[in-house]
Amino acid sequence: MAILTPPQAAKIAAGVYDLRTKSIDDLMLAAAELNPLGIEGIFGSSSRFTGTSGAFIRPLTGFGFIATGVGPFAGDMLIATRGTVKATDWLTDFNVSLQRGPSGERVHAGFNETWKSFEPALREALKGRNPTRIHCVGHSLGGGLAFLNADFITANRIAAVNVYTFGAPRTGLSAFAQQLTDRVGKENFHRVSHPCDPVPMIPLWPFFHVALGEDGLEIGRGRSLAINPLAHFMKDSYLPAVLGKSWSDLVVKKPDERTVQTWIDSGGLGATLGSGKYLELIGIVMMKLLRDAGMLVKGTLGLAGIGAVTLLDTLATMLWQAGQVSAEIGRGVTMLIGMIFKFLGRTVGTAVQLTAAFLRWVLDLLFTAVRNVAARALALVR
Repeated sequence: MAILTPPQAAKIAAGVYDLRTKSIDDLMLAAAELNPLGIEGIFGSSSRFTGTSGAFIRPLTGFGFIATGVGPFAGDMLIATRGTVKATDWLTDFNVSLQRGPSGERVHAGFNETWKSFEPALREALKGRNPTRIHCVGHSLGGGLAFLNADFITANRIAAVNVYTFGAPRTGLSAFAQQLTDRVGKENFHRVSHPCDPVPMIPLWPFFHVALGEDGLEIGRGRSLAINPLAHFMKDSYLPAVLGKSWSDLVVKKPDERTVQTWIDSGGLGATLGSGKYLELIGIVMMKLLRDAGMLVKGTLGLAGIGAVTLLDTLATMLWQAGQVSAEIGRGVTMLIGMIFKFLGRTVGTAVQLTAAFLRWVLDLLFTAVRNVAARALALVR
């Protein structure tokens, strides 16, 4: 089985952006390089497809291409989807209500609306084909769409799938992530992120990355940990960082349970305030508190079909209820609030009462701060 290398996948994820307003033929004529889509020698005949995005204004633009494998990829196919380049696109990223995705599990409604806009083109391109494997590639919003492509392909038993994403947001709730992981196989996901890239940090909990429970891959280790919109750029961040690298070069080990508990006991000592790592640890602590209170699985399943505002309301209520289970978990919720305020550079008042309404306000502050920095990244993406 042939798989794309990191440079090959990154080149494809970068090249597909140029099809937003150009046909493949026009791109080939206008491109300054010989291999603008990154498929020379591995995929041959290709066709562009269009789709719509945005919360209100939904223009029809090029969203990707489908290609047939050659050489080591003979018998395979490629589906590449682009990320975000216009404000109408990043509005899609923040349309955080839920819909049933291709397999019927709950996913981000904005991503799913964009996916549904080009679903007929996918069905037409795959009609009468019998590929051995389909490679799904994308950056940013395109990564979220790559996961939905994989969901569609495996749910309909069209072919085996490999998924390669860069700076992709979380796409669905835990049931979606679990079922997609089971159908694709965790070894067939190559999800690359940068610790300073804000887009893989959204949507926040209870959305999950796939492969569920896996650490993913990472570039940018050893650099400043401050969240930085520039870390999201495909051509200036991800593409140069993976040149000459193998997938094993990008493996990073996430903190284990013992490390997390030590960090909790220290009140987050050693984590850089305002950093992506600090935000990640806040999420781990939040999930641990809900799990310890016996609410995580129940709470996640109970979120089906609700909108963005209710997501925050429900999460705040779950945390408040968790704090009532035991004095220890209650202290944990109080500590979590302190961590969130530290991340935001704010001070917690001494007379604070941990009501569901107060927790909802704190979560809204956190979600808004992360969303805003992600919006800057998506608005600047190139």
